[in-house]
Amino acid sequence: MCENEQRPAARKPFEPLGEGFARKGQTIYVRLRLNGKLTWRSTGTNKLAQARKWREKWDNEQWNEKHGIESKGVTLQQSRVTIEELIDGYVEAGCPIIRKRSLKPKSPRTIQGEKYCFRPVREFFGRMQAERLALNDCDRYMDWRTSGGYVTTFKVRSKEVTKRTRGGTRAVDLELTVLSNALFLAVRRGRLKANPIRERGRYTDRSRIRHCRETAPTPDELRQIVEWLEDQGHQQPADFAQYLAYSGLRIGEGLGGRWGTVIWAEELIHVKRSKKGLIPWVPILPEMKKLLERMKERATGDLMFPSTLKPDGALDPSAFRRLLAKACKKLGIRHVTPHGLRSYFVTQARQSGLTDAEIAQLIGDKTGPSIIAEVYGDVRPDHLLNIARKIQLTAATRAGEADRSAKDKP
Repeated sequence: MCENEQRPAARKPFEPLGEGFARKGQTIYVRLRLNGKLTWRSTGTNKLAQARKWREKWDNEQWNEKHGIESKGVTLQQSRVTIEELIDGYVEAGCPIIRKRSLKPKSPRTIQGEKYCFRPVREFFGRMQAERLALNDCDRYMDWRTSGGYVTTFKVRSKEVTKRTRGGTRAVDLELTVLSNALFLAVRRGRLKANPIRERGRYTDRSRIRHCRETAPTPDELRQIVEWLEDQGHQQPADFAQYLAYSGLRIGEGLGGRWGTVIWAEELIHVKRSKKGLIPWVPILPEMKKLLERMKERATGDLMFPSTLKPDGALDPSAFRRLLAKACKKLGIRHVTPHGLRSYFVTQARQSGLTDAEIAQLIGDKTGPSIIAEVYGDVRPDHLLNIARKIQLTAATRAGEADRSAKDKP
């Protein structure tokens, strides 16, 4: 070894002090078992009396942790955390599934919906300490939300509009459910002792929920809506209303339609289903074929329903909803929604003799036949009356009527 080459500095040895203490340089270390392994931990002091206090403190923390008692530092941190901080942590984690065991993660659409629900929740609860949240705060939130306490800003035709919104009981339940998800994640991460709104009930009365079958038009009402839209110069919304009614598509599925997906030879339209739907096509029935032929004559691009303001984009769904509601109001008929047009297709299919299982497949709903009967399905009174007239209460009566009518014939 060269004379100029420096030798590596020798490690300073531990100087035993007894009772699991040792000095290294000017610092006293204590022997502890951390995570099941014995190790030396620095006390940061050279005084044995202070080192003993540190060891006593660490022993107490380990005992509390073993018996499920949180230390004062953790408790103090939990008491100071705000609901907004817990929501931020939930969103940064990607809005994970908390309580249900599922092999598939949440869809991007579900995550986007949860983030939208957090907007009024942040405004009302954001600065509140999570530990002080109680069940009566849910009642206060419902009163605030249903009275129009939340003011939102959105764009209509590229212009910002500020509006005071009134959320119904279903919206309140959904928003509080999303908040509860964020609180459950905080509990799992140790940032909160317990979810304070875990035992929250529901504000929605299932008997008063209006399903889409109650907002579905009759064939005559659909004809009136289409004619009114055409008379007002809204040809494209008129075509889109018929397109939804004749296909059973959701509004988002219909707006994404392109002419390249129409297979005229096979009389099919390929569609991209939402909500993990099944059967990626809809049949081109005679009414749909006539509609598509008229639309094709006016088409200027690949989009079936392009926006008038942005030709490279689809028709604005909010604008279509407003036109549909306005048409119903002007015509003096019951309110019709885009999802009600989907229900129109289901009703016509049921009255044509298709089973609920077959209809569920046709509209791409993976839930199956149960949702057809509960949510979409309906049979109109006139059709029900015609079916009722076919009932034979007594076979002898019908046979006797047939014999008498045969004798009366000349």
